[in-house]
This record gives sequence, C-alpha cells and structure tokens, in this order.
Amino acid sequence: MYTNNKKYLFLFAGCLVIACLAISTSTRAQAPVPSPSPSSATNVGNYNITSSFEMGVRGLDVNGDHEKYRSDLNYRAGVRMFDSSFLLEDNSTGFKPFDSLLFQSSGWGSDPSGSFRMNVDRTGIYKFDSNVRRVRYFNNLKNHVVAWSQPVATGSEHRANTLHHFGDFDLTVFPERAFRMRFGYSFNNTEGPGTSTIRFSSDEYQVGSFVKARSEDLRLGVEGNVLGFNLGLNYGHRMFRDGTKFFVESFNPGNNPASTTSFLNNATRQFRVKGTTDFAHFFFQRTVANRLDFTGRLIYSESNSEINESDLLIGRASATGNIILSDEIFVPGVAKRPQTRGDLGLTYRPTNDFQISNTFTFDQFNVGGSNVLFELVQSTTGAGVPNANTITNDTAWRATSYRRFSNLIEADYQVNRRFGFNVGYRFTRRDVRVALFDFRLTNNTVLRSGSEELENTTHAFIAGTKFKPTTDWSVYVDLERGESDNVFTRLANNDFFNFRVRSIANVRKFTLNLSFITKDNDNPGTSAPITSAGGFPATETISRSKARIFSGSVDWTPRTDLSFSGGYNYHHQNGTADIIVPVGTPIFPTTRFLLGVSEYYVRDSYFFFDVSARPIKRVSLFASYRINDDRGQGNRVITRPQDIITSYPIRSHMPEVKLAIRITKNVDWNLGYQYYSYRETPHFSPFATPAVVFPAQNYTAHMPYTSIRIYFGRNAEDR
Repeated sequence: MYTNNKKYLFLFAGCLVIACLAISTSTRAQAPVPSPSPSSATNVGNYNITSSFEMGVRGLDVNGDHEKYRSDLNYRAGVRMFDSSFLLEDNSTGFKPFDSLLFQSSGWGSDPSGSFRMNVDRTGIYKFDSNVRRVRYFNNLKNHVVAWSQPVATGSEHRANTLHHFGDFDLTVFPERAFRMRFGYSFNNTEGPGTSTIRFSSDEYQVGSFVKARSEDLRLGVEGNVLGFNLGLNYGHRMFRDGTKFFVESFNPGNNPASTTSFLNNATRQFRVKGTTDFAHFFFQRTVANRLDFTGRLIYSESNSEINESDLLIGRASATGNIILSDEIFVPGVAKRPQTRGDLGLTYRPTNDFQISNTFTFDQFNVGGSNVLFELVQSTTGAGVPNANTITNDTAWRATSYRRFSNLIEADYQVNRRFGFNVGYRFTRRDVRVALFDFRLTNNTVLRSGSEELENTTHAFIAGTKFKPTTDWSVYVDLERGESDNVFTRLANNDFFNFRVRSIANVRKFTLNLSFITKDNDNPGTSAPITSAGGFPATETISRSKARIFSGSVDWTPRTDLSFSGGYNYHHQNGTADIIVPVGTPIFPTTRFLLGVSEYYVRDSYFFFDVSARPIKRVSLFASYRINDDRGQGNRVITRPQDIITSYPIRSHMPEVKLAIRITKNVDWNLGYQYYSYRETPHFSPFATPAVVFPAQNYTAHMPYTSIRIYFGRNAEDR
C-alpha cells in the first residue's frame, strides 16, 4: 500500500479553491459582457499574443507492487505542468529581431518525462529550433536477473534509477533562399545509481553501480541550388564519455548457495571510455523534364575510442581456497571504425501512369582494435601463508571488414483510377572478413591467430497493389518473400515471408480501418560440436517465428459536439528455437547434452474506445478505456527438462475520464481521473533446485488530477 495523505489534502484544497473561483466567475458571467476591442484583445503594440498555460496537481495512490508501478509508469504526486504554449508574432515592418517566437512545454514536475521547445524565425533571414527533454528512468523487476540464493521479493540484481537529459539546437540561415547554412548542437547526458553483477571465482556477485555517460554533437552544413541541382554538404563532430562505476563495499557471499568458500570483501570496476566521431554527408538531387529523377548521397564517418578498465577485487577464491589480498586488473585499449555508405536512386516515368525506379546501396566499414591486459594477483593460503604473485600480461588484436551491396528495382503502374500495382526485386551481397591475434608478453608466445572470410547473397521479391472498389473504399495489399542477412551473424540467411492487407472505408460519418499482417521467419543454422564429456555432435538447428496481427478501428462523428472512436488489436505469435542444454548434476564433467526446444507464445488482445462530448455549452467531457490481455502460453507446460516454454501473460485496465469546465472565455477548469490495473500470473521453475517461484508483480494506481488552463490573446473566444 502506497498512500500519501498530505498529497491528497493538497489536491482537495486546490480543488476547493478552484471550485470557489469557478462559482464566483460563473455567476458574473451570467450577465452579457461587452466584447473587448480587437486591438486590446489581440495586440500589444505591434505584437499578437496567443498563449495557453496549464498548471495543476496530481494525487497518487498505489496498491501492490510499487517497484513494478515505477518501472512501468513512474508518475508521482505533486505539482504538474500540462501542455502549455506561448506564441508571439511581430506584425511591424522594417527592422525586427523575429517574426514569430514560440515556446511549448509539457510534463515538467511530477511526470516521468518533460519537454521544452522553442522556435524563433525571421522570414528570409533565419530559423532557430530547439528541443530539450528530460526522462526519469526507473527499473526494478522481480522476474529479471534474480538471485536464486536470495528471496525473489528483493527484486532484480540489475536495477537503475537514472535521470536522462538530452536536447537539440538547430539554426538555419537564409532558410527560404537558394543558398542556406545550417548549424546544430546536441547533448545527451545520463546519470544515476543502480546495481549490476560481476563474475569472480566461478560465482556471480551483485554490485552497486553509478551510471555517468555524456555526449555532445556539433554540426554545420551548406545547401543550395546550382545549375538545377539541389546540393548539400554537412559535417558533424561528436564527443562522448562514459565513466560508469561498479563497486562492492562490504562482505558479499555471492549468488551460489552451494559455494561457501568464495566471497568478496571489496571490489571496484570502472570503464573509462572517451572518443570522437566525425562524419561528412554529401547529397544531390535533380529532376529532368519531369520524367527522370535521380538522387544520391555519400556518407563517410570515422569513430575513434579509448577505453581504460581498472579492477580491484579482494576476497577468497573457491577453487583454491586462497585469500585474495589484491586482484588488480588494468586494460587499456583503442578502437577505430571508419565507414562509407552511398546510395543512388533513379526514377524514370515514361508516362504519368507508369514509373520504374532503381536504388543501389553500398555500405562498407572496418572495425579494428587492440588492448593490453595486465593482472597482478597477490594472495595467501587459507592459513595465511603468502603465495607467489601471479602476473598475466597479454595483448589482443581484432579486425572485422564488412562490405555490402544492395540493389532494389521496382515498377509501379496505375492501370486506372481504381487499380494500380507494383512489383520489385532486391538483391544483396555481403563480404565479411575477420582476423584475430593474441600474444602473451610475459613469455613472447602466440596464443591464437587466424582469419576467416565469408561471402553471402540474398534475393527477395516484392509486390503490392491498391484498388478502390468504391470511391470511399480503398484496399492495400503488400507482400515480400525472400531472404535477409545480418551484419555480424555468420549463420544461414533468414527465410522470411511478410504479407499485409489494409482496408480504409468512409461511410457517411463513419471511418472504418481493418488490417491483417502475417510475418514468418525461419533462421536455420548448424551448432558447433561439443567435445566435453558426454559430448554433442554438430547439429542442424533452426529458429522459427510466426506472427499474425489483426487490427480494426472505427471513428464516428455524428455531430460537431460528439465523437467516438474504438478499436481492437490481436497479436498471435509463436516462436521456437532448437537449443542444446546440459542435463545432469553436476553439470561437468558427467553431463550429457540434449537437444531441446525453446518456445515463446503471445496471445495478446487489446481493446480501446474514446468518447469526446460537449453536453452543454461550457462543459466538455472526455472518457477513454483501454484493456490489454495477453494469455501467453495458456495451459502449456514443459514435460522434458531440456525444453523451455515461456510467455508473459498479463492483464491491464486503463480507464480515464476528464471534465473541462469553461469558466470564462480565458479560463478552463479541468478535473480528471486515471486508473491503472496490472495483473500477471505467478510462475516458477519446477526443475530448479530448489524450485524458484516468481511472485506476481500486481498493482493498482489511482491518479486524480485537477488543473487550471488560462488562455491569452486572439482566438481565445473561439476555442
């Protein structure tokens, strides 16, 4: 139960004050009030002002799992800034700093996210756009990264409570002219505490963490029209840093309850990362005789980064029973990633009803890096006898070269005003080369070296059609069949089939949308042989995913003061993957390996409706309801220990009602209530020893709110 009575008192006191204000102003509003003159109502000197400002307060009552509520919603009780704006327009002639100035803000205060936007422009001179955002991120789930040795109710070992600030500032000089200049700046900062896990002496340990990541971007460019060509050249520079820390400050026995001989007394780990990225972007476009259009772009970027990892671990190792006085690790490293990407598109229209287009794409990058590992271990035996220091000093180098060509050709033909179709073919080819070299500096020994090359091609067919059975009814059909690949995956190609059909119909005051999507994907592969005791030979494996998605919605507006919309979505998905699972106790060396199947199920139904009405002149009403119900795997259970069946069955309700009362032409009083109900099914692992039960993270949240919105300037009376 999470309740704060003071927040409710604050809420109700605000409602009482606003109600008194509403009664008094409504009484005065009964007598006719002369309309102010246009100059006094809309102008301040040479400026037109249009503004609305909404400030209010939210109450909060959470029952159930508060950590899950914060992970999902993270709304708080207190003062809240609703959507507000301020527009200032300068109607004077001659010299003036701007033509229009716009401020917009939303979500500041008790919301988990807030945004601020400012736009300023002077026609023909400049245009400035800025956008700053803030997100409070919280995550602590009892069914994700949970230590079996501890009560599940303690939550996840991977938690976060960070504050994320990011924003963009862009200036365009001479925006409406043939020659334009662009300047930009962006920032992205994340900071906050959390927890994570590290590996030490064959055990897993929860550690504290503090995230601190920052980046900044600078951009500049020129655009213009030269000899009929639209040309542009942009340059950007990015600087990034990451100083995330992990630490253990007291005795930590680890997560393995069977291990009583290993522990950590103290630990610190820090990854200091800094680097830069520079990029240049050139593009061009031209249309010839309204028949031939060609466009292209070329992007080159280069990223350089430096990393310095430093670890200090103090504890006891389970394998030897040695007391680790100090395990110090230093890993400096560097990495570089140059990339070139180019696109060239041609579109030819022999007639107004027929066109052929071809898009060629080239992408190439190289990733290379090296590091040096230095580790010094100082230890004693369990009886306190000093051991000889252990030193490890290795260096490693890795390189990946990737090159990919892709070509897509399509033809579109509009047979008549009611029927048209398109067909296309995509071909891709990629070449990947990887190389490695590991060297031990203490004795000048090559540990590993080698290289590997892979070539791969894919083919895909595309088709679609659009037809109109009637003037107010349109049907779209698209399909894609073929193969696709992944950048760093050296398995076989994905064999996929995607199909979509969509219908849009307008009948009188109704708009009806229906769609159906099917997606099938097969990813075959071959496992590497396992040579351990009870080994497993190389085996053909496959991963399959089948999704069927149906959605429908209807909108109805019988009159200007009443509108209705509702819809239903159903997501049906099955995912299966062959897995090789070790079975036995202990796992090594007496285990034998079995081929199992991992299955995942989604049976998600989602329904919603919204109603907007104005029952009387000064009152507006909005009501909505959403329900989400995923039945997951249903009654399916595993019968073999090498199989896994998973799903995430949940049920949630989200009704909301809002009442807006127009007190005067400039003031609205808003009252609203939101309710969230979340339910999930408890689940457990029957083959774990002991069996682990993951409790349901259910909660309900009541969020009443009230606010005052004040309107200024022109058109306030026309709201």
